[in-house]
Parts: sequence; C-alpha cells; structure tokens
Amino acid sequence: MVIAKCWRRHQERTSMKKQITTIATLLVFLTISLTLPLKLDAQELSEQHSSEKLAKLNPGNKADKASLRALLANFTNLKATFNQTITDLQGQELQSSTGELLLQKPQQIRWITESPEESILVADGKTVFNVDPFVEQVTLLDQSTLTKSNPLMLLITDQESQWVQVAVTKEYNAFTVISLAVDSPITKLILNFGKDNKLLSIVSID
Repeated sequence: MVIAKCWRRHQERTSMKKQITTIATLLVFLTISLTLPLKLDAQELSEQHSSEKLAKLNPGNKADKASLRALLANFTNLKATFNQTITDLQGQELQSSTGELLLQKPQQIRWITESPEESILVADGKTVFNVDPFVEQVTLLDQSTLTKSNPLMLLITDQESQWVQVAVTKEYNAFTVISLAVDSPITKLILNFGKDNKLLSIVSID
C-alpha cells in the first residue's frame, strides 16, 4: 500500500473544470503516454525552448534519473490511499480530502475521492470520465490535455517525451523529481522507496 500526499497552493477550486484538472493532474495518478509530434507549432516550440533553458539551469543527475526510470519500469500497477491538502500562500489549510487511487499500465487510472464529497475519476488513456454521484452527472475530457507535462505520468508511462521534461536527484532512498515544463501542474514530486525498492510514499507539490 502506498501513501500519497498532495499539497496545493491555490485559493480554491471554483468550477467543476478546475476540480477535474486538479484530480487528473494529481495522479496521483494519472495517465497518458504522449508521442512526440512530427511538426511543432509556435506554442510547442516555445514550450520546448523553455524546457531546454530550465534543463540547463537544473539538469539534475543523469545517473539518478536512469536509476528511477529502471525502478518504475518494474511497476505494472499501483494502489494507494491519498490525502490532499489545499493551502493558501501563508500555509493555512483551506481544504483537505481523502480517497483511494488505483493505477495500472498502460495509462489507466481510477481515482476515488471519499471525503469530504464523493467523486470518481476514471481515465482509460484517451478520455477522462469524471463522475459526480450527487448530481448524477458524468463529464468527459481529453486526457492528454489534462495530463500534459505532468511528472506523475512517469509512474505509468515510459515515454521519452515525459522524461525529458524533468530533472531527478536522489538522496538516500528518496527521489526528487522537478518539472522543467513551464506549464506543469506539479512543480515537485518526491518518491520514497524502501530497502527492497518498494514504493512507500508519494508527495506531490504544485
């Protein structure tokens, strides 16, 4: 069982779209495997250039990245309970939620929020289905849009397009993953492993 913790520094989620984006980008669990486009438009070129600049400033450790990549390659599925805390800029808690996360390669996720309000998010690699039992409503969203440039995707895909967007460093049994993408919903991801290379906990910060 993996324990996942997430911290967010936003005032609050004011719309269903924001809520869906928050859940999907957590990944804590998430999923998408991106393929590098044959042609890049102006915005994509700009994002790529920004990532390259950040990579020069924070290159991380290539050996540590290779080590983490090898460890995650052995994972086929993941089950975790999570605690998500939303705070303001002063660190005061605004909201917290708990639930269960199920991940499975390739690109599949089931995110169940149990408290304070029940909701279910299911992703199949192409589409995200957000289910609100209270209003009996299902919202469909494009998964690639919600999970682009998200370091959490490293848990369920080995696509090079995801790995080039992060810098990795290791201290003892903990790997710190820093996003190099300017539009990433998560700035830092910390993965703690046991002595047997078993994933014990995940902390995401955005």
